[in-house]
Amino acid sequence: MKKSLLLIPVIAVVLLLTMTQCKKNYNCGMKVVCYFSTNGLDTGKVVAGAILDIYPGSIAPGRTVHPAIEAGKKGVTGADGSYSYTYPYEALLNITATYTDTVTNIDYRGTAQIKLQEGETIEKAILMMPGI
Repeated sequence: MKKSLLLIPVIAVVLLLTMTQCKKNYNCGMKVVCYFSTNGLDTGKVVAGAILDIYPGSIAPGRTVHPAIEAGKKGVTGADGSYSYTYPYEALLNITATYTDTVTNIDYRGTAQIKLQEGETIEKAILMMPGI
């Protein structure tokens, strides 16, 4: 009887410790792919060398933005038209992509908003249109 009474608090402590352990993954990944567009439709051609300006989206009153996100980020798409990055926190980010075709001298621009979520890599396509 004494053993069973002593065993109950031990089991309760073990359950409490195992169920309250937090194993959060704070990595919030993003992958942005830029595509050429002439009329708002994806042409299927990726934009290599697009310059991305990534900055915080709207912030709810009373909320703050982590300094790592507040500072913003610049990036350039690779040969496959994509850019990937992992932020340490969830965030709502605005992305502005710009590209100048050096042959035709046409400026392309596209914008998007992406919501980073804990433990996930969120993918976003940006359609880049001329003269916007």
